[in-house]
Amino acid sequence: MKKIRIIALHLAFGGIEKAICSMANLFAERYEVEILSVYHMPDSPAFPLDERVKVRWLLDDIPNREEWRAALRGHDLGGIAREGLRAARILRDKKRAVIEAVESARDGVLITTRPEDNVLLSRYGAKNVLKIAQLHRDHGFEPGLVRDFRRDYGNIDVFALLTPGLADEVRDMLHGYNEHTKVAYIPNFLEHYPENPDRYPREKTVLAVGRLNEVKRFDLLIRLFHCVRPQFPDWTLRIVGEGEERQKLEETIRELGAEDYVNLTGKKDAAGVEEEMLRASVFAMTSRSEGFPFVLLEAQSCGLPVVAFDVRVGPGFVVRDGVNGFLAPDMVYESFCEKLAELMRDDILRRRMGEAAIRRAAEFSRERVADIWYSVIGE
Repeated sequence: MKKIRIIALHLAFGGIEKAICSMANLFAERYEVEILSVYHMPDSPAFPLDERVKVRWLLDDIPNREEWRAALRGHDLGGIAREGLRAARILRDKKRAVIEAVESARDGVLITTRPEDNVLLSRYGAKNVLKIAQLHRDHGFEPGLVRDFRRDYGNIDVFALLTPGLADEVRDMLHGYNEHTKVAYIPNFLEHYPENPDRYPREKTVLAVGRLNEVKRFDLLIRLFHCVRPQFPDWTLRIVGEGEERQKLEETIRELGAEDYVNLTGKKDAAGVEEEMLRASVFAMTSRSEGFPFVLLEAQSCGLPVVAFDVRVGPGFVVRDGVNGFLAPDMVYESFCEKLAELMRDDILRRRMGEAAIRRAAEFSRERVADIWYSVIGE
């Protein structure tokens, strides 16, 4: 049986980590599968794994970002120096661990899931290993990354991108520089679809889900909802997730006097997120950057129409504007508010778009994506 190894940074909550666990579960039906996770974060794996999937943790230590930030906030010069040195050591050990993992694979398939690990896979991967590199989010293709594609991906056999647009961009970038690497479009997929999502009673709730970080721009979402709400005083906004921006978001809510209608629920497991999605009426996304937004597929599978900013990659691939949701030009606040209000006021429109959303989510089923993976990996 062919062996597949997947190198992951960690297996805690996150879209990349969910995709990795889903991949591993799919592969376990046909291959021997092992996930090599650099860090053993608390409460991981955060997503269900098939009992046939083996997990090996490469390091004992985990990132010390919070300790470093605490020292910084406390103006603790000794702590800043100490945590800075520790962070440097952890990064050094991470690189060594990934190199060792790549070099130790002498056959089968090896998949890396982050740009820096893709470079190491190309540099140290064995000839007899099928080497597959992935990008799980839009990195903007800044010059340094493009340079890596052209100069340091020459030993990669398959470069898997999550949308056709990203795949086309990368093919153009590699043309004339790298004729060995095959660029493939392989999307994420949903392992689970709720049964009869249209039978659930809907509350007058706009829902958002994601890590509370700057990229998601939840502070902006709170302000935009605050602008729309006077027209809809019986609606609320719920944001599911946890992260480093919580304090800032709480301050924004207090500043606006929005405590009664904006709720930060904290982190929830997959069942809790699905319950939120099945109760809500609209899903909102204000991210400045996405790759393949898993959460949009999950929301659509629950019958939620979406309002999102049409950033460079991601929402525009999943959302069909005017069909299963609305796309607003990025940072055009008036447009976002208008589209959000249109959905909030029109029950029939929400129901029609919700039905279309379910159909769109069905296009990213496990079975459809499995065929693509199996054609790449073979027997």
